Amino acid sequence: MLGYKSLLSVLCSLSVTSAMIPIEIIGNRFIKPAVDARDAGEVFFVTGVDYQPGGSSGYQDSNPTDVLSDAEACYRDAYVLQNLGSKVNVIRVYTVNPELNHDECMSIFNSAGIYVMIDVNSPLSGESLDRYNPSQSYTYSYMERVFKMVDAFKNYPNLLGFFSGNEVINDAKSAGVDPKYLRAVQRDIKQYIENNANRTIPVGYSAADVLEDGLREVTLEYMLCSIDGDEDDLSKSDFFGINSYEWCSGVSDWASSGYGELNKTISNSTIPVFFSEYGCITKTPRTFDEVSEGVYGGLVNTLSGGLIYEYSTEANDYGLVEIASNGSVTIKKDYDNLKSQLENSTIPTIYSDEVSKARIVTCDKAYLKSLSSVFDVDFDLPDAPDGVEDMILYGANNSNVGKIVDIDIRASNYTIFDTDGTEITSAVISVASTNTINSQTGTSASGSVHHPSTTSSASSASSVSPTSSSSRGQGNRNAQCAGLLSGLTVALLALL
Repeated sequence: MLGYKSLLSVLCSLSVTSAMIPIEIIGNRFIKPAVDARDAGEVFFVTGVDYQPGGSSGYQDSNPTDVLSDAEACYRDAYVLQNLGSKVNVIRVYTVNPELNHDECMSIFNSAGIYVMIDVNSPLSGESLDRYNPSQSYTYSYMERVFKMVDAFKNYPNLLGFFSGNEVINDAKSAGVDPKYLRAVQRDIKQYIENNANRTIPVGYSAADVLEDGLREVTLEYMLCSIDGDEDDLSKSDFFGINSYEWCSGVSDWASSGYGELNKTISNSTIPVFFSEYGCITKTPRTFDEVSEGVYGGLVNTLSGGLIYEYSTEANDYGLVEIASNGSVTIKKDYDNLKSQLENSTIPTIYSDEVSKARIVTCDKAYLKSLSSVFDVDFDLPDAPDGVEDMILYGANNSNVGKIVDIDIRASNYTIFDTDGTEITSAVISVASTNTINSQTGTSASGSVHHPSTTSSASSASSVSPTSSSSRGQGNRNAQCAGLLSGLTVALLALL
């Protein structure tokens, strides 16, 4: 018979995985729970980059890989992103194939301390809502692909959330037909998550920053309100992204950029708002003064951070790096400038118990119509297409359900060059102990929490080698496994 320690060892090897702590939402803030259940979590500011090497236009369902299934590219890019600084914590990926295996890439980014936001759509026909004909594009086959996307990513703890749409509403015509379909899609996705995932996963929308006809403000207000004041309204957004290019570095400032007006617009938001894209290229190389002066400066009390557009240089020339046909990466001056701005940004430490709980805003058609006369404020949402409710209940039969896997911490086979053409050697990601979860999280049994006295992990993290483990981490691991063994013992005794 196995002794206590032997059984404990077996249980540990089966039950404990090194993985990041899933992000949660309280009120209008993202929250990263504390590793120690006695500690309060911290407000999580999105600080990262939009990531789609090759561009969304290069995506085809028939391609053998996508941007999250090429492990060598992910090793390369995780290092480059991590080298932007310790504040970098999120990438957004616009287009992936739900049928491909993403375990290695998601595990690499997990090890690098990077969360991932996934768009559920693609630019291909039938794989997104048609902004001018949503009723015909809201179909069983469309929702089947969306649900398979949920299945493919739902078990990765570093999945921050799903975007239900990107700039679907971008003019008066689309504003007149799309809104209720966007909420219907969000309703369906969140119902699917409730029935087919083991945790809550945030679902939100990425909006075009259109000021004409009041579309920016009315879209936010429409997407965050609760129909009939129902606090469990699954059709409303959990977060709201804005693709903002108002502040052009080297040209704009706070007054001329319109950031002051934006600050007023989002000041009363009841859900997290962040820039899902930003980084105007009117003047290049970009100096990114909007990072320290705007996003993490004047907007820091209302905005939850932002994602720079974009990682790789594509046809529109926004990139931070150049990716050659042989897979090598060359750092651009834009990258160095962004790194400097992030280093000069002061991101505040705010504890979760200092954040106001969610406030329910009941949808008000008259108020919304006062913001925009062209916006469809109908809250009579379309029913799910035939067969979709069965998928919600029983699953979309996607056998490709992702999971975090063990990876080697090593350099990519691709070469990385600095801005001066010098090859960067030993380009290996560092793995921070604070990026792993080896203990219970959440509120302690007493319901009380305290603020940790150590330096916030949101702003700094000590790196450890992949083969080392801190004594605290090992202690937490043993405590967790001991708890599991204790629970099993009680259960077995109850059966005797």
